[in-house]
Amino acid sequence: MKRIPCTLAAAWLAVAQAGAMLPTGLNHFETHHAISPTSLPDGVEIKNRFQQMRSPVEPVFDDDVEACLLRYLTFGSKETEKMLGRAIVYLPTIEHYLDMNGMPEQLKFIPMVESALVPYAVSTKGAAGLWQLVPATGTSLGLVIDESLDERKDPNRSTEAAVKYLKRLHQRFGSWEMALLAYNCGPSRLNRAIRQAGSTNFAQVKPYLPRETQRYLARFLAASYLGNYFELHGLMPSFPDDQWLNSMAARVYGALSLSNISKTTGLDLPTLRRLNPGFKKDDLPARGNGVFLVLPRNAWKSYLDSIHRQVLKP
Repeated sequence: MKRIPCTLAAAWLAVAQAGAMLPTGLNHFETHHAISPTSLPDGVEIKNRFQQMRSPVEPVFDDDVEACLLRYLTFGSKETEKMLGRAIVYLPTIEHYLDMNGMPEQLKFIPMVESALVPYAVSTKGAAGLWQLVPATGTSLGLVIDESLDERKDPNRSTEAAVKYLKRLHQRFGSWEMALLAYNCGPSRLNRAIRQAGSTNFAQVKPYLPRETQRYLARFLAASYLGNYFELHGLMPSFPDDQWLNSMAARVYGALSLSNISKTTGLDLPTLRRLNPGFKKDDLPARGNGVFLVLPRNAWKSYLDSIHRQVLKP
């Protein structure tokens, strides 16, 4: 849901106008067999762009990067376009929190790796949301996870928490390469690998990391390339419907009833649930810290008018 202007999202909209939900992470984009360099279209041009790409992580083009890009750009292109459509909705929020914390904007591509930008995604290990936070990490970051609310699936709250977590990891390990690795496998697991390698150099630490973490930087770099150059490969974002695209989030401190909101705004319950993936129940109690409610922009007036009428009741 949009909070601030997003130049990248605006550019994507312009690209699409000039031309005419996956519930899993990006693991399905991976391939585990060797791929020859000639399998990737425009390989030389891709490598040249790759080396010039702005990134907080050194843009090393290797077989793992190539495998991810092959899937993004060729036989996985339809799913890629769906993910690019979701990016228009969620990247402005991510950019907002990164900017607030003085962090590199390119880190916004991490959720493309983690969840394919599906806020309700849940892994087999219980990680959830855009940032795929496990329950213990989520609660340690101050997110509410109870019988009626899971803020790991709230794009605003989870992004706020994940960005602060990444900032702490960067302060602890001293580089974005190590911070991203720690985000994937956990700081304790990375510390053990660093001790075994006797170095903080990724090439030396890599053999001591879990297999998934060994490929993590490559997956991040492939997602970064996609986010920067997708239009050069003939890809177009598959746009969400207007209610999702033109939604707005605001913090609400009182009790919430989606049924009442549905009656007030005319929105059906499935739409309200889809816009608020962190809500585990249709009725939420009042909370001291409030809860982010997401509604289409044109529905907020009806909702606020109903609240105002309730306050004025004798």
